[in-house]
Amino acid sequence: MKESVRLLIGFAVATPVALLTHLLSIYTGKQKAVERIGPGITMLAQSMQQFYPPKINTAAEFDIFKSGMKEKQKVWRLLYDYSIEYPDEDTVKTVIKKCPFAEAIVNLKIPEIGYYMCQGDWEVAKANSEKWKFERSCTIGTGGALCDFTYKRIHNNR
Repeated sequence: MKESVRLLIGFAVATPVALLTHLLSIYTGKQKAVERIGPGITMLAQSMQQFYPPKINTAAEFDIFKSGMKEKQKVWRLLYDYSIEYPDEDTVKTVIKKCPFAEAIVNLKIPEIGYYMCQGDWEVAKANSEKWKFERSCTIGTGGALCDFTYKRIHNNR
């Protein structure tokens, strides 16, 4: 039941995007349609990220960030099955094994949107670059088997 609800949410978000992409592609071709719609998808994904990761004001609050990850997990577990690992005191790693949005875009024949969807994470990371360092080696939305997000403490050397 949980998987069905997740996929329903994924399709609810992705279906209007698919319709717009397919309609626009009649006039411009699929690649140009994706290029035109893509930045809006990145902005949408970035706005969804306002709820994750936890907000902190400075790099010195990274411990608050770490503890906030568990709290945020309560909400995001509704959409994703994922783990949070703490390899060391300066690192938080999350691994998502299934994404309802990525599954929906593949089924709706617009997998090219995945790049723009996943780019929202990098935009959030850029906006927080003075607070924490972000690393990611793969995403489901761009064809990977999983999404791996690593957040690292920034040490201020004085």
